[in-house]
Amino acid sequence: MATELTPKQWVEILQNSELTKEFDLAMFQSLYTFEDHKAYASQVGLILGTHHGSLNFEVGRYAKRIAEHYDINFTARSEKKYKFWDLFFKGWEDGIKFVWQLRPELVEALEVTGLTGDQPFPNELPTDTTYPLLEGIKRTITVNSYERNPKARELCVKHWKAICAVCEFDFEKTYGELGNGFIHVHHLIPVAQVGKTYQVDPINDLRPVCPNCHSMLHRQEPLLTIDELKNIIDQTANR
Repeated sequence: MATELTPKQWVEILQNSELTKEFDLAMFQSLYTFEDHKAYASQVGLILGTHHGSLNFEVGRYAKRIAEHYDINFTARSEKKYKFWDLFFKGWEDGIKFVWQLRPELVEALEVTGLTGDQPFPNELPTDTTYPLLEGIKRTITVNSYERNPKARELCVKHWKAICAVCEFDFEKTYGELGNGFIHVHHLIPVAQVGKTYQVDPINDLRPVCPNCHSMLHRQEPLLTIDELKNIIDQTANR
């Protein structure tokens, strides 16, 4: 078992730009948004735009940088080869693919430093969360982890632009610099249909939508499609 770093040590590591590069932090942030902070390693690679082999390579480089400053005994896999990922994640085969789960000490450090990258908008609460309103009414909003994942969002918006796919509202045109880059993202495949082996494609599976249209898409079950909501808008406008 690799030496377990303390939350305090992880805080130091996360705040040290010589040790923690942008890619390393993006890897942690991608995992953080998933339920229980775990996902297939291949899912993380897809979100970060790389494959599993390259991801493992970067994990090894990161672990070696940390080992230069902290006393770490890596888990041996074979002679002169180690499970570098073991420093950051709990890992196991689930019969399909390899799962990574952020170590609790690392999760705590990400939260303490505010580096989780997970900043859902007010009506983008985590999956299966019931939020009590002031009037005493309760509502449940289901949002897929991919929609809240900072890298998945970034790739989706970079491709489709920060313009609503339904009503074409552009926050920057209306609010200037304040609205620059602001948008929600919507998962085209209903959460209930997302199976264990599913891997998100941020460009083909996600679409940018404004908060109003996002709420309307989730207004009923089954969810409305983007085209269905467009038709509703057109029909209402032509009355």
